[in-house]
Formats: sequence, structure tokens, C-alpha cells
Amino acid sequence: MRKTRPSARRPIAQELSAAETEKMLNKIGKALKNKRQARTTLESFSYEINISRSAMTRYESGGDMYLSTFLKLLHGLDIKPEEFFKDV
Repeated sequence: MRKTRPSARRPIAQELSAAETEKMLNKIGKALKNKRQARTTLESFSYEINISRSAMTRYESGGDMYLSTFLKLLHGLDIKPEEFFKDV
């Protein structure tokens, strides 16, 4: 006999609120901007990593991005993810 699953399942992890998500994205953006400014200008960096200036401005202002884009930014800054998150 097959067991039936309960229809209402609790989520495994608590959902991150929109406010907390925005707060974290702003912290990440600020850290990206600080690290980029210590290295080069916005225009030069955007050109080097082939991301538009407007997209880079959006990311540094706390805009959402794909994980692959975030990794591309870190690679362009020559920073490992674990090193980056020490400051966030």
C-alpha cells in the first residue's frame, strides 16, 4: 500500500523577506563599488569585463543580478567569493 503525502508541507527554510533581500543586495552593491573604486574607474572596469556601464551602476546600487554575473564581477576584481563576503 502506498503512503500518501500530507497536502500542506512546511518549507524547509524560512523565506527571506523583501526588505532583508533589498538590504543584503545594497550591502553587496556597496562592497562591489568600494572594491571597484579602489582598483579603477566605472567606465574602465565595465569595458574590461564586458558589462554595460548602466548595468554596473545598477549592480553597485543594489540591483539584483544573476549569480554568473556576480562571479564575473568578482573575477574582474580578482577576488574570491569567500574573500568578498568577509566585508559584507
